[in-house]
Amino acid sequence: MKKKVLVTGANGFVGSNIVRILLENRFSVYALVRKTSDLTYLRPFFKKINLVFGDVRDKDSLRDIFKKVEIVIHAAAYASDWGRYHQFCQVNITGTKNVCELALEHRIKHLIHISSISVYGFNKRINADERTAVIQNKYYYCRSKLEGERTVCHFMNVFHLNATIIQPGQIYGPNDRTMTYPMIEAILKWQYAVGDSGKHYLSPLYIDNLLQAILLILKKPKKSLGETYIITDNVKISWAEYTRILCDLLGARFPWINIPRWLGFVVAFLSESVYKFLRMKTPPLVTAYRVALVTSEFHFVPKKIMGELGYRPDQNIKSNLRKTVEAYYQSKREK
Repeated sequence: MKKKVLVTGANGFVGSNIVRILLENRFSVYALVRKTSDLTYLRPFFKKINLVFGDVRDKDSLRDIFKKVEIVIHAAAYASDWGRYHQFCQVNITGTKNVCELALEHRIKHLIHISSISVYGFNKRINADERTAVIQNKYYYCRSKLEGERTVCHFMNVFHLNATIIQPGQIYGPNDRTMTYPMIEAILKWQYAVGDSGKHYLSPLYIDNLLQAILLILKKPKKSLGETYIITDNVKISWAEYTRILCDLLGARFPWINIPRWLGFVVAFLSESVYKFLRMKTPPLVTAYRVALVTSEFHFVPKKIMGELGYRPDQNIKSNLRKTVEAYYQSKREK
């Protein structure tokens, strides 16, 4: 009998790819979406999935579906560098708490919570792993993801919730409209600037590598339950190198504007102040979060999951970025 899996945030970039890989591996998939969600990414799977309407912020809207499944992959998140703190809290903290409570109440066999390496904060992180000290910081996304992760840990430690926490790096791939597509558009429009000479390291994670990790966690519950895993491509690459590869694939010149860290924060402060005064819903081109991300050493290694579960990421960033660029142009042609 097929195992029944609920995916929260199933309509998003990450969630829809999780749906895809679960179907390919013969799971019975229940895709949780809101009634107002854009279902574009799920359309290819409509005939194969059970579409469920609900909202992680509304616990009562989830009760019925939790009675039908045995595994939950919690991918729903408010992922942005712009917005009010309560917006982040409602989804990333309260929503996660609701999922944990229902998972416990209905004796879910395995909850996989998708957190983020951002919980560790933007400090000097070189070859960092799960033993790295977590620091509180001012960025709403980081703070809310950290509190959401602490909520899961509390349920695991106090109530013995069957759960695994994964901390992905900067996820990229076809249909990534959070990081890669905006970066591509900024480069093509000559609106992209290199931060601090692009000398700092990032932790990219190709979407298929994330999916490989999730499958390993699902297939090896005895080893993965109760654990936290950092997931990255396990490649040490700077923002300058990453940007150069992307520019080459786009046939674009490498950005000539270089913004020092201190100036980046000044520009971000002024931009954010104006946008907040005007109550703009879209973020300015430069935000403090973006400056911190590209001007901090932020390199993490997935040695734990490689050693315990046999994770072997595809490390060909150029090939994976090529697929992403091709998908970007394809999406433009389809509009």
